[in-house]
Amino acid sequence: MIRKILIFAIVFPSFLPLWAEKPKYQYFGKAYDLKTGKYIYSDNHKEYYNNGKHIYSDIQYKDAEGKVFGTKHIEFDKNSEVPTFKMEDFRDGYTEGADVKGKSVRLFSKRKNEDPLSERTYTPKSPAVMDGGFDYFVRNNWEVLSKGERMSFHFLAPIQLDDYKFAVEKIRDGEWKGRPALYLRLEVDNFLLKQVVKPFLLVYDVQTRRILQFEGLSNINDENGKSLKVKIIYDYPKEVLEP
Repeated sequence: MIRKILIFAIVFPSFLPLWAEKPKYQYFGKAYDLKTGKYIYSDNHKEYYNNGKHIYSDIQYKDAEGKVFGTKHIEFDKNSEVPTFKMEDFRDGYTEGADVKGKSVRLFSKRKNEDPLSERTYTPKSPAVMDGGFDYFVRNNWEVLSKGERMSFHFLAPIQLDDYKFAVEKIRDGEWKGRPALYLRLEVDNFLLKQVVKPFLLVYDVQTRRILQFEGLSNINDENGKSLKVKIIYDYPKEVLEP
């Protein structure tokens, strides 16, 4: 149920001509099986900016042999914490995404090629967070989280056409490969669901507020359609970590 929360082309005709340029930043994350340590896939990010603002990202998912098996397009310009996005897995047709217009959100998804597209349009409760918008939620609330305060929000899950109450809080301050880091725990903010859904563990760089490491259920499936349990380690170029 909650397994698709973490870890397009809903592109309007005027969108590409405006921002079809070279990405400002490129980086990738390598995902390893949480139990065996085996390298499984990578997510390869390209970030596009306009006047210094992060407008959108394109992501390619590649298997261990380097073959592209999925893509995601995600737009941050209008709502960084609840972004419009679409993700597709070419292997089985798994699709999920959202079209955000003001406070209204159209969630849509399907699990396989042969499935019809399911969708729902509604206004989620606030504060709301979705997909890659979680990174911006962390950045926007950095001071509060750094002080150790627990923050709750509604995490939108397109695959379920619904949202669920989640909470994030600091585990500790520390270091990650020699860099000052903030260690966070993200978990379902519901007593019963908390018994079956393990927390996500995340590490963020203090200087740039970029995610450095993720542990938990992935938004990528295995060959049986089940969410992979992974550790993702992110690799950034020098200009990202030392702006």
